[in-house]
Amino acid sequence: MKQMSLENTAILIIDDEENLRLTFQLFLQRQGYAPVHTAAGFEEALALIAENSFDLIISDIVLEGNSGIDLLRRIREMGARCPVVMVTGYPNVETASEVVRLGAFDYLSKPVDKETLLKTARLALLQYQLEREKEQAIQENKQYQTLLETIFRSVTDSIITIDRNLAIITMNQAASSLFRELYPDSSDHSNFIEFCRHDSLRVLQDDAERILKTGIEIREHRVECRTIESSRKIFSVCMSPFDDGHGNVNGVVVVVRDMTRITPKKAGKRVRFHRFIGKSDIMQTVYAMIENVGKVDTSVLITGESGTGKELAAEALHEESFRKNRPLIKVDCTSIPENLLESELFGHKKGSFTGADRDRMGRILQADGGTLFLDEIGDISTIMQLRLLRFLQEKTFYPVGRDTPIQVDVRVVTATNVNLREKVKEGSFREDLYFRLRVIDIILPALRERQGDISLLAYHFISLISQKIGKTISGISDQALAILEQFPWPGNVRELEHVLERACVLSDSPTISADRLPPELMHYQPEMQPVTADQGIFTPGNVSPVPREHNLRMPLEERILNALRQTGGNKAKAARLLEIDRSTLYRNIKKMGIDLSVFEL
Repeated sequence: MKQMSLENTAILIIDDEENLRLTFQLFLQRQGYAPVHTAAGFEEALALIAENSFDLIISDIVLEGNSGIDLLRRIREMGARCPVVMVTGYPNVETASEVVRLGAFDYLSKPVDKETLLKTARLALLQYQLEREKEQAIQENKQYQTLLETIFRSVTDSIITIDRNLAIITMNQAASSLFRELYPDSSDHSNFIEFCRHDSLRVLQDDAERILKTGIEIREHRVECRTIESSRKIFSVCMSPFDDGHGNVNGVVVVVRDMTRITPKKAGKRVRFHRFIGKSDIMQTVYAMIENVGKVDTSVLITGESGTGKELAAEALHEESFRKNRPLIKVDCTSIPENLLESELFGHKKGSFTGADRDRMGRILQADGGTLFLDEIGDISTIMQLRLLRFLQEKTFYPVGRDTPIQVDVRVVTATNVNLREKVKEGSFREDLYFRLRVIDIILPALRERQGDISLLAYHFISLISQKIGKTISGISDQALAILEQFPWPGNVRELEHVLERACVLSDSPTISADRLPPELMHYQPEMQPVTADQGIFTPGNVSPVPREHNLRMPLEERILNALRQTGGNKAKAARLLEIDRSTLYRNIKKMGIDLSVFEL
């Protein structure tokens, strides 16, 4: 036990006789106790007790019209638990018994000499210290026990403790689940012998008995067995003795880990597809489309906003085709000057124009046998449109300055972020070329339509960027992720990547925080339309479900209200319907001030 410290030991002396309280104060201070306070009466004492925490109170039993017993009662009512020593000049049995009943530590008769006072104070403080240490130890033990139980429950490995008779003392949730899986017909989970009744697990009983005899742990067993459904399981089993602290083995701790290789199911959502990242339903449709169209050797037009991944789609189409072992040649039609684009695509003969000092193989010829990807096809001139149309019709072309045609076998994939139908109507794009290019079209969704994909993309980009810039950045805070998820992303995935690259560069922590995002994201406020009951949103019975393709075009707030209406206010079902995390939905519900009771069916 630690030695009691006299300093920082607060003592209160209460007596209406000034000489007596000052004498007690002097005795205690000279002994080393500090601080020592004094009070002359009932009310003054109560005020001091209310404002301070005392380790000992010494009070006269008679206090100017009030009783020290009343004071003792009030002290206990105020929650003060320190020892109280009562002093009286007129001792009697009734007073003493009442003082003891109210929890006083001791009862001293006047006159009180110095040695009696110091001895009583020392004993009272010592007992108070012991009680506090005991309470602290009990509290720490409870906290430790709670921590152990929490860890015990949360560990995914099966943990079983058994005593010397192989009776099970405790098992965590994982162990209980394993027991039920191995023996669903068994009701006896109280004995380790029952757990080991399977032929292949019987060795574990022998191991446990050996440990109880020798006290030597067994690091690992790998055992196979079959469950009642005849599925094969492989378990890693470790066993360790636990003793009573004196070298006596009281039992065994058994840890069982399921090492069975889980074969991924073919069915289900794909999170990755070639270089695409995303698990949303709309992206599953895109994946299936590319997979099917890739195998058909025909022209494809990829449309979508800037930054949606049109180049990735072209790469995926090429990889899914029988041409995947041949070249994929990419041409950005807007990055090449108009007067050079013809030569770049079709090639030229030496001397065909100023500066043509040698024959040049065009991109089309480079793509022979493979795929030619023409990005931003909507911006080429009418002359180039005509030449491209002829090539698509005849599969031959003339290099600049050459009179004889060249025949090639090339699949043409094109992409644009403009509305080619509108350009056809305006007369700036040839209709016949449009239909040649658009034998099959693949429409890439905007990022704001890809519910649930932003977090996947964010972690993917953070991993790539942190490696590139040589920083250890492992994630993003919930608050920062919520900001990313509510932003409309006019620049789509490309813009998201650039924002995260900026955040990674600026971050001084392994986790990207919200203050590392650009101001336009930090201060963005989604436009919220006022919603009233007469709009039909809040009345589940009188509004028809919104078609999915329309739903994807609605603002997030509207989609949330629609999902809650369809699910009768069930937040978990609504989150699954929206394909967003529950935490994201809960934040938006709170932000929008939605009363879920109006959705109840």
